Amino acid sequence: MKHIILLSLAAMALACSGNRQASAGDPGPDPEPAAAATPAPAVPQLGGAAPADSLFMSLERTPCFGPCKAYRIDLYRSGYAVYDGRLNMEKEGRHAARIGADTLRTILALAEEKGFFAMQDKYDAEVTDLPSTFLRIAANGKDKRVMGRVGQPQAFKQLVADIEALLLPVPWKPLQTEP
Repeated sequence: MKHIILLSLAAMALACSGNRQASAGDPGPDPEPAAAATPAPAVPQLGGAAPADSLFMSLERTPCFGPCKAYRIDLYRSGYAVYDGRLNMEKEGRHAARIGADTLRTILALAEEKGFFAMQDKYDAEVTDLPSTFLRIAANGKDKRVMGRVGQPQAFKQLVADIEALLLPVPWKPLQTEP
């Protein structure tokens, strides 16, 4: 009898864990049609059994004393993404979007192709007025963060440019700010 009760409680907890409450400013998951008989294909795990909403990639560019673009994009395994345009960007402020699984796979393939997971953690020197680029990718059991400011390899610069080409043109929707 104890086993049946424990199994029932586990099943209820599992069912409830799929119901995420949207927080203020979070558009939450896209509504699914009620008549959908077959669920949509899942986003590939891209690194194991981590929850669907764990961080997949983060890209941040910091400001400088000139017209450098400054922004941050956090992309989650579920495809939910948050963009924060800070300075010298076409879109400033916080925005959200849904990114397709194919784009996540493309980013991971580009990272592998460019040798991202084997790069140094930091490319820097004692200089001022240079922006930094932070790129973190967590996939395939790896979690790598690289900071590039001075002397980063061309492969790192190209990977960042490729990711920007994929994500910056996305139709980002402004998030409502709390009063």
